[in-house]
Amino acid sequence: MRLDVESVAKNAALIVPTPAPATVTQAGPAMFPELERLTAPRVEPSRNGRADLDTAAAAGSAPTVVAQVQLGPLEASTLAGGDLTGVRHWLDSHGYVMRPEVTAQLEPYLRQGWSFVAMRLTGEKPLNGQLDPVRLDFASDGLIYPMRMSAAARDTQRVVTYTLSPHRMQRSDADTAWQDVTLDYAGSVAGRTTDPTLTELSVGNPYLTRISTTITDPASIRADFAFVAAPTDDPYRRVVGAGGSTGAGTPVGVIVAAAVFAIAGAVGGTLLVRRRRRSLR
Repeated sequence: MRLDVESVAKNAALIVPTPAPATVTQAGPAMFPELERLTAPRVEPSRNGRADLDTAAAAGSAPTVVAQVQLGPLEASTLAGGDLTGVRHWLDSHGYVMRPEVTAQLEPYLRQGWSFVAMRLTGEKPLNGQLDPVRLDFASDGLIYPMRMSAAARDTQRVVTYTLSPHRMQRSDADTAWQDVTLDYAGSVAGRTTDPTLTELSVGNPYLTRISTTITDPASIRADFAFVAAPTDDPYRRVVGAGGSTGAGTPVGVIVAAAVFAIAGAVGGTLLVRRRRRSLR
């Protein structure tokens, strides 16, 4: 996961639910630039055509701190168990001041027995721009990216996901029907990765799919992003007209591109996520 941060605070925080306790480490800063380069649109001369498709005191049951690591300016704590009151008390007592409507989104995950990664800035100055990617590894029965907490967001959410799998992937959750979901790229990455993390993750999972999602009404979010194999492994690459105009997007021969990582599930696939212009509060 890579966050592009707009912050005026030096104590901002973020919580990421995971189906099982996650191991949190740092990934290299070159990973996402390589992904963006390898999935960039093909430029062709412009032609006619349509445009194609990131108070409670100590009441309640407190979570268990499974692990805590320092990743540059970020402190990441993996939490498991507890109830909403106990988790809120832990967050409050550890300097995570979050709006009640945000922490309320934790309850459905807690009922399902999920864990959480709580991350906060610990530097002396506010951060603005891109943070180095954070890697979360956890076991899961399906390839999933948690989105339900974003229902408390106040601004449009823009998310770019990259999946590495044996096959082309597509969104399968119910929210796909009303969100602006666009396929950007699909193709094999075999032999084309240079970033160490991407090379590691693409072994056995050489097919890269990039999907962009825009959510203009976050309050309508009801489901996490879920991914399943697409009906075919047909490659796809957007086509952009010379001079910046957008031409018709057409499938091409096998595209050898790069891969990505962010949230890895034990389902023969890897999911990498870029959240654009997300303010940490």
